[in-house]
Amino acid sequence: MKHIVLYSGGANSAFTAYMVNEKYHNDTILLHTPTHSEHPDADRFRQQFADYLKLPITVQADGRDIWELIKQQKCLPSDRIPFCTRIFKQEMSDRFYKNMREDFVVYLGYDGTEWRRAQRTQSRLLHDGIEAKYPLIDGNISSQCAKGYIRDKFKICLPEPYLYLNHNNCIPCFKGSKKHFYQVWKHYPEYFAKAEKAEKEIYPNYEHTVFIGKTLEQLRHEWESQIPMFKDEEDLRPCMCAF
Repeated sequence: MKHIVLYSGGANSAFTAYMVNEKYHNDTILLHTPTHSEHPDADRFRQQFADYLKLPITVQADGRDIWELIKQQKCLPSDRIPFCTRIFKQEMSDRFYKNMREDFVVYLGYDGTEWRRAQRTQSRLLHDGIEAKYPLIDGNISSQCAKGYIRDKFKICLPEPYLYLNHNNCIPCFKGSKKHFYQVWKHYPEYFAKAEKAEKEIYPNYEHTVFIGKTLEQLRHEWESQIPMFKDEEDLRPCMCAF
């Protein structure tokens, strides 16, 4: 029996990998399905944590990044049309499962705030005859707890994006809220500029945008000229580094 951890490079998937590895070290697989659209520090963290576990990272990749995918799809992804997740994550992991020659269980790093995502994933995987488990939900382990344990117990610095963003995903995540895009605009303006450019190219007449009613360009102008839409809690930023 193999135990496949969907290993994105975020704190939740890393702590899930730790929990699974504690039980099934010789049969644990860290499956990474890259988007090639994350902050570079995600790669550092992902590899450093895998080295700590003494496990290799198995990669199943589409090969494109989010900008190539958007151009070819002629559409921007969103929480309503999440083709990025389907292509980069679901299709790649499904391809890996089909090549498995042993029985296996899949482990996902959803925490208690993501039970709806867990339900949707559970339904999809059960439909395909795949058993899935959610150690953080079962153990009532929060994302903050996982981050603290990794930083303070394992002495591994968390990825830089956690200073400003809730998740260590693509920057920007097109399924994110206005607050997410505000943080991207403020702290990663080069990534925001790419999203703004893609929006203009895909929807030159602005029939549809990332957000209903306003384009990213319009939001940028508002944020540049007005009092910040969201409270900036820079003084309350968590430390990402081990100590």
